[in-house]
Amino acid sequence: MRDTTNLSRAERQQKTPPRTKKRWTKEQIRILKRLHKSHSNAEIAEALGRAVTSVVYKSHRLGLRKGVRRLRKMGQENIWRRWGE
Repeated sequence: MRDTTNLSRAERQQKTPPRTKKRWTKEQIRILKRLHKSHSNAEIAEALGRAVTSVVYKSHRLGLRKGVRRLRKMGQENIWRRWGE
């Protein structure tokens, strides 16, 4: 591993590639809005080919909310997924 302590900030930035964020298309947003109430974030993420955190963040930015029943069900699904029988 190369020692980067003596490099200037500009030199360090040149060494790391810039991150590129995958933009949300209008079609993906439409699907997200349609599936949000009835599906878990993990299911939506899988359907859209995105990370769960990306789906959660975008849902929040769009002001989408899940109902209490759906949140309880998602909690149960997560328990079964982790500890299932």
